[in-house]
Amino acid sequence: MSGSFGAVMERLAAGESPRAAARTLGIPLDLAQAVADEAGRLGLVVSASAACGTCVPRSSPACAGCPLVRDH
Repeated sequence: MSGSFGAVMERLAAGESPRAAARTLGIPLDLAQAVADEAGRLGLVVSASAACGTCVPRSSPACAGCPLVRDH
């Protein structure tokens, strides 16, 4: 990956939030958040807020729509 997308992805992979990545890279927060949102949509990252930590994926109907549930 290259450019802003790749730079933000590297920061996210290092455990930074989109806000911290934007600050570190000197880019607008909106751009970093857009990259994080797209990466989440593509399944490249799972945001901390998306992982509830209270269930095992597929263990209950309440997990429907959970980003951790995947058909492989």
